Amino acid sequence: MKKVLLCVGNELRGDDGVAIALGRLVEEQMPEWSVFFGYDTPESEFGKLRELAPDVIVVADAMSGFKEGEIEFLDLSDERTYLYSTHNLPTPILISYLRGICSKTIFLGISVLLENVLHFSEGLSQGASDSAFVALGRIKELDGMLKG
Repeated sequence: MKKVLLCVGNELRGDDGVAIALGRLVEEQMPEWSVFFGYDTPESEFGKLRELAPDVIVVADAMSGFKEGEIEFLDLSDERTYLYSTHNLPTPILISYLRGICSKTIFLGISVLLENVLHFSEGLSQGASDSAFVALGRIKELDGMLKG
């Protein structure tokens, strides 16, 4: 089974880079997953994703509007607008396009404090760093279900 993690975020905007940190953890600990770093323009990875033809795609990104530290797989098929994106392509539209490549496309939202993504700053807060490890656990849980 071909499994992909698409990481969205900007490391120069503090905690917005939490999904990039998650991607590095997945690369280190889960070599059977292909990790794509979409940064601010995840759509630039669409061609490579189409070529790989994965069986499942997990899109990970920082989100606000929830309690810090919440890491959840969310269904964005109803195109809710409560997720705020700092990227060029709104998350529900990104997911919609990716489902054209792989019908099993899932969004993993990693909640961060909005004030930690509003300004240019390198590095993650301790809360976001901890959340990257919790998100890794969620990916491992999903991996176990995919194998089962």
